[in-house]
Formats: sequence, structure tokens, C-alpha cells
Amino acid sequence: MDETSLNSSSQLEKLDILSFLNDFLHRLRRLWWIVVLAVAVCMCLSYFRSSTSYSPSYVAEATVSVDIVNGGASAKRSTAEQMGKIFPYILTSGALSDVIASDLNMKSVPGSIKVSNISGTNLLTIRVTSWTAEHAYNVLQSVLKNYPEIAQFVVGQTELTLIDDSGIPEDTGKSSVIRGSLRRGAIIGLGIGIALVLLHVMTFRTIRSETELRNLMNIPCLGTLPVSVTKKRRKKASRHINILYDSYRSDYIEAMRLVRTRLERQLEDKQVLMVTSSISGEGKSTVASNLAISMALKGKRVILVDCDLRNPSIAEIFNLKQEFPGLIPVLNGKSALEDALYPVSFRGKPTGLTLLPGGKRESSLVEILGSDAMSELISLLRQQADIVILDTPPSAMLVDAMMLVRHVDAVAYVIMSDFARRRFIIQGVQELSNGDAPIVGCILNGGRTHSGGYYGYKYGYGYRYGSRYSSSKYSSNRSKSGRAESGGSERSRSAAKRDGAKAENIDPDQRRKNPDKAE
Repeated sequence: MDETSLNSSSQLEKLDILSFLNDFLHRLRRLWWIVVLAVAVCMCLSYFRSSTSYSPSYVAEATVSVDIVNGGASAKRSTAEQMGKIFPYILTSGALSDVIASDLNMKSVPGSIKVSNISGTNLLTIRVTSWTAEHAYNVLQSVLKNYPEIAQFVVGQTELTLIDDSGIPEDTGKSSVIRGSLRRGAIIGLGIGIALVLLHVMTFRTIRSETELRNLMNIPCLGTLPVSVTKKRRKKASRHINILYDSYRSDYIEAMRLVRTRLERQLEDKQVLMVTSSISGEGKSTVASNLAISMALKGKRVILVDCDLRNPSIAEIFNLKQEFPGLIPVLNGKSALEDALYPVSFRGKPTGLTLLPGGKRESSLVEILGSDAMSELISLLRQQADIVILDTPPSAMLVDAMMLVRHVDAVAYVIMSDFARRRFIIQGVQELSNGDAPIVGCILNGGRTHSGGYYGYKYGYGYRYGSRYSSSKYSSNRSKSGRAESGGSERSRSAAKRDGAKAENIDPDQRRKNPDKAE
């Protein structure tokens, strides 16, 4: 391996480490509550364990001087040192223990006894530890009384003079034990919380930028759409973005125009486009609707068909109150195509966009999407429009998209940033790749810019889209984070007012005549 290959390998490894650290910090900011919860739980458990298993410890202590009968100062110091050294042996022999137990009328000494010499003096420190204050004090008094009698067989006749006595002791160790248990619990909880975040990073790999998308799949990225949301307290506001009515969303309109331009280059002479995603909640219906609007405002005749039989949402995005027969009655011949179509107008003027909204939810008749009747319908729609856009269910969850592949010329794949797991994305793309229609590009919904920051606004509005696909084997992977298909947070009131004032002065006819200026 040459030097260039080694440098390239080292650079890739460095990038992988930096990417992993970036993912970890991102997840830590989102999942900080897991770390806090783990710390709190471990601290509570440690406190409970220490409190229930704690045994009180009382220490009675006394300092005494050793006097040898007919001995000098040096003899006293020497005797004190000897007594401190030989005490463990005296205690082990059982002689002192037996005397103290007999003195207290007990079978054994209720505690432990330690004796130490203060270096260079004839002073001894006697420390008795027991589980009750009374036992500790009584044992200490018995030691002071009986110790000289036992020690005289080793060092001769001695006398002990009490200098300092702690008296009846108190339990001062519980608070320090509790503090220590809380510290240990916090450290253990912090470790567990960080480990859980690391595990989540390693197992829940998503896509958050165009760079990650290009590294994962060899499919062009058509662009990144910003995210936005309507505040919950605005009850009458739609939870979807619609650039036809929400003209103040200039950032979204500009991003959609870029996606439309790139998509048109990929489509060339292709006429029927399918828009799908991996799992529910990625905003593919919102993207399909606004893509259709953007193409219509450029002057094209566009028909948007709601092929999501299980969860039709096109009518809701366009705020249509009346009921429509939907796709199934048209395919069954129970309703005429003209009765199911709805031409979209703005301020009383046609826009060039026609909708085929969904009707009632259907889950048992999805096989009709792959029928000859669907082929005939698509042929009719080709004659009436320059571009036909089909909004379909997620490809990694249901077979509906696979049934429609044979009818379309191209597929646009919507990926919500930091939402679907990579394995679902790969699975959905592979399922579609087996069909005849090519995937002309991916659209990153609410992704990051090349600088690393998030493009647009953060998510906010809750929309449990996946719960409506009860028959899906991946229905458990529906959105738990409460994101909307449109996602994001609302712009500031002043900025929205400025952008809205600019956009409201643009008439739909002017948009069609000069789309680049209008959008």
C-alpha cells in the first residue's frame, strides 16, 4: 500500500470518528433527559439501599496515661508503647474479651475494641465501636477497669489515668454514608445514561445531511427543504405547509423551487412521477403537494393524485371541506373521473393544478392499484396534464408503492432528516429499485446545510401518521417524537410579516408568467 492510500485511509477513519462524535453530541442534546433520568433513578436506588441496609455505628473513645508502679518517665513511655503493640494479641487471646463479657453479664463483647499509642508519649487511645451507644460506652468503661489487670501479666503492674472521655457517643456516620451513596449513584447513573446514548447512536443510525445521504446511496439529492410549523394554539391553522396559501414562507418556496428545477432536469420526457418515503411521518404528502404547486405556478398543467388509500391527506393539505369520491370509485367505475377531479384556484383564478383527492380510508382494496384499471386511468391523466404526481404510502412499510411502480416513469424519494433508520431507507429504495421506474432523486426534508447547522426551523407539531397504518408490519416504527409532516417551529412574527407582505403582492398569474421572479 502506497503513502497516498495510507493517507486516504487515515483521513476516512478520522472523518468516521468525527462523524460519530458529532452524532453522539447531537443525540446527547436530544436525549439529555435519559441521562438525567438514569442519574436520578440510580441516586434514588442507592439512597434506598443505603438507608435500608445501614447499621448505626457508635464510637466511644477515651485517652488515658499509663503509669508504672515504681517506674520513671522513660519506663512509662516504653510501657505505653508495649501495651499498644501487644493489645491485639491480648484481644485475640480472648482473655480481655472474656473478662469484659463477664463484667457486662453478656455472652460476648457487643462491639470491637482498638488501642493505639500516641507516639513519643505514655498516652493510649482506646476506641470502642458498637451498634448501640450504650454498649459502646459500657464496653469502654469495662476496658478502662479491666485492661491493667490483663496487661500486668505481660508488662507488669500498671495504672491507667483517664485524661479525656467522649462520654455516651452519637451516630455521626449516617450522613457521610448517605452522601457517599448519592455520589456513587450519580456516577453510576451518569455512566448508564451515556452508555444508553452511545447505544442509541450505534443502533439508531439516520440521515441528517446531504453528505450522509450521498455516502449512503448512489442517488442524486434534489435538495434540502426547511422545516416549519404552525403553533398549536392556532386551532384553525393547518398543520401542513402549502406554499399557495402560506406565501410568507419564502425560505420554503425558494428551497422548493430549487428541488423543482433539479427534478425537471432529471425527468426530461418523463411524465408520471411517484412521490414516496421509507416510513410514515416523513412529509412526503406535503412535499408532493408543494412540488405540484411549484410546477403549476411555472405554467405547467399538473394533476396531483392521492394514492394513499389508507391515509388520504391531500384534501386536508389544501383545506378542502367537501367530500370526494376518491380513487377507488373511479377505478371501479362507480364515479366519473370528472366528478373526482378538483381544479385548484387562487383568488378566483385557476392555477393550472388539478387534484384527485382521496376519499374514505381503504385498506382491503389496495390490490386495485396494480390493476389494468389503474393503467387506463394513468393514460387518461397523461392526456390531460403535462405532469402527473402520485402521492403514495411509504415503500418500506406497505406494498402499495410497489404496485404503483409499474404505472409511473420516475420516483422521487422523500427522506425526513434524523427520522427513519438507515436500514428502512435502504430497504425502501431496494424495493422500488426492483421495479421498472428509476429513482430520479431524493429530497431531504428538514435536513442540515453543508455548514452543519439545521436548515430552517425545528420540529414541533405532533402528527401520529403511522398509527393509521395498522396493517403494516413496521407500524411500530411510527413517529413517537410527535413530528408533523411539515415539521419545525414558526418564524418570528416580525419576519413573517415582512415576508408575507412581499409575497402577498404576487398574483398567481404573475407567477405563471414569470415564475423565477414570483417564487
